[in-house]
Amino acid sequence: MRPVPAAEPLSGKPHWAKVAENMAFENASLTRYFLSWLSAYLWAVEGDEKAVAVFITAAVMGDGSIQTEKVTLTIGKFSTREEEDEAGQEGAGGARAKEEEAETITHVHKTALALGVLKAAGHEPERVYAKADGKSRWFELAWSVDKAKGFLSSASLWLYAVELAGGSDEIRIKYSRALEVVGVEARLENFTTAGKRPRAKLVVRLGGDVAEYSIRLHKNNAVELHFSTTDREEAERRAAVLRAVGVRAEVKKTYDKYHNRDMWQIAVTTNALAADSVHEAVRKAVVEFLKQCREVRVLSADTYDRLVKKFEKGVPEWGEIRFSVKLGKYGTIEVIYQPSDLESFNKAVELLRGLGMGDSCEGDWCFIHFTAREPEGGRLGFVRITTDGLRYIGWLALHGNERAQWLKEMLLKEARGEVVRQRLMQYFREGEQWGSVKPPIEKEVEVEGRRVRVRVEEVEAWKEKSKTREHLVVKIRAKVIEGNSEAAVEKEARFFKSGDKIKGYVIIHAGAEGGREAEHLRTVAVLKALGVERWSRKPEQILLSGGALDTLMRLEPVCAALGQCRKT
Repeated sequence: MRPVPAAEPLSGKPHWAKVAENMAFENASLTRYFLSWLSAYLWAVEGDEKAVAVFITAAVMGDGSIQTEKVTLTIGKFSTREEEDEAGQEGAGGARAKEEEAETITHVHKTALALGVLKAAGHEPERVYAKADGKSRWFELAWSVDKAKGFLSSASLWLYAVELAGGSDEIRIKYSRALEVVGVEARLENFTTAGKRPRAKLVVRLGGDVAEYSIRLHKNNAVELHFSTTDREEAERRAAVLRAVGVRAEVKKTYDKYHNRDMWQIAVTTNALAADSVHEAVRKAVVEFLKQCREVRVLSADTYDRLVKKFEKGVPEWGEIRFSVKLGKYGTIEVIYQPSDLESFNKAVELLRGLGMGDSCEGDWCFIHFTAREPEGGRLGFVRITTDGLRYIGWLALHGNERAQWLKEMLLKEARGEVVRQRLMQYFREGEQWGSVKPPIEKEVEVEGRRVRVRVEEVEAWKEKSKTREHLVVKIRAKVIEGNSEAAVEKEARFFKSGDKIKGYVIIHAGAEGGREAEHLRTVAVLKALGVERWSRKPEQILLSGGALDTLMRLEPVCAALGQCRKT
């Protein structure tokens, strides 16, 4: 470790004050990191287990993973000295000086601090892995799932539910896995028939948070979950806990005339409580409430059976519409709904069209999101969602479309087997990446055993019609750097449809700088920098497939040119 640079006193300030000032203003991210972990250390020594658990869980949700058998946290991922030296040679002397000063603290120091804090808090990781990728270095801290339960079960997990954490699928996956680790507890207490109607207390525990609600049965046999308070913050917290376990709950303001004050209340009725999005533990607690109502003869046998069936099965978001999600004949995912009546068929089609999904289009470059056929003469109809439709659902869900989020979750629940579920998730992730990347893009790649740096400076995309076909043209301007040499590259990838397949090509010119071989190497380097991994070569062309276009859909200009990156 190199010594901290000397700091000259300013206006009588001692040496350490100047060092702290430099760290705070010149290296704000390091300051935030150290202050956060030092705060966690204070909570640990003060015995504030909840605050420590919230902090560690937040770190894992942001920079870690929750897997089937372990929970990890990544710390560092700093570049090495050699990489910073290269950057310093290109920049001004002042910028270089700041980089040298910042480098006095590395991933090693950050990890050492984190390990000390975690040990003090009683959550020391069971494994520490040193990781490297090229010139980057970082550490991965790992706990077994049972060990990680120690902090996950005390954290405010509702903070990471879909409605609060946003559309990030990564956070949503971590949240769902955290629920699997700690579970959701829902229990019934204090059942009574005193008064007009049966009622009880429903207690929900999620991680380190417990919330209580009143549950009652009305005269019309409607089940209602209720909470009322003068404290808006507490009402919002309890509503958030309900939403985190899948219950659609909102806080409403009412006025209490008798006490002359504002009240904040939550009221959730039968169908919202029975929705299939609601965690099974909560629905089971409601079934227990109904069972006790039946035992005191408040419910008839028929009504009891009907309600229990509803809560045990769960009411789907789309009513009675349920898509089958299974593996097709050729290893593809088949997502299909087969209605027997025209009303159900029309409802399914309207739901998909309401998301902006199309079952027909004009021109070569349009997307079919679903296909449909009406039921007729005893023959079942069908509504089949295509792979492009699944990607579009993923994109919409990521960008906050609530109906798309519910449809996505419903399809994942209907997936038959882990292989089908994983492939379905892959389509959703591909859609989530649509339009997520904008130039400039810098990346180091290997081509034919040679390491080169690529800087993609500009990407344009448009549709271009000729006499025989319509091309999608993707124009790329980039620079390829190898050693001390730098070459400008300007290429057009032209895609077209041939039957139901997408094909593409990039022309390689013999008269380019360095000849055709050098031009081929530079073009391949640019394609790899953009994420394209597969192609075939002809003497004068690089041939591309539809998979290459799927990859290029991550580029905002390409996605926009095809009309897919738009919110509905």
